Amino acid sequence: MTAMRGSSASTDVPLPADKLSPSLPLDVDEKPVVLVNCGSFNPPTIMHLRMFDVAAQVLRKAGHAVLGGYASPVNDAYHKPGLLPSQHRIAMCQLAAAESDLVMVDTWEAAQAQAQRSLIVLQHVQHAVREHYSDVSRSHQQVPTAGGTSKHPQNSASQPVSRQV
Repeated sequence: MTAMRGSSASTDVPLPADKLSPSLPLDVDEKPVVLVNCGSFNPPTIMHLRMFDVAAQVLRKAGHAVLGGYASPVNDAYHKPGLLPSQHRIAMCQLAAAESDLVMVDTWEAAQAQAQRSLIVLQHVQHAVREHYSDVSRSHQQVPTAGGTSKHPQNSASQPVSRQV
């Protein structure tokens, strides 16, 4: 994973993908989305997880394919009074998300040298998810397209993928 545009001295942390949908939707009417919740999670609560479930339910009814969800605990430099150290908040989030089929914990934001704006975190997740599905497509020798799947060409870098995450 490379440093994200707009962030300085980015620390590379792999985005968990164990709960992401194994493939992009092939139905052009289904718009793929990934849910992201940036917050202190000091502590994470059942309502944090419930927000993911409710959002996923509403988005699916609206014709979206929910690929997964990420809780992103803020960096320690956020300076919220009473903020526990990130390693404790991350551990609590991982315990809270363990039984969820949807929610994973992205530790990238907490691992950075400084606090990050939410937009930077969203760009990081978007980039990593796109990279993940690009790797999945390459490993299956198929590329998702608006009309279904096509055999993966020899040089995929020059081939546009019409579905965006």
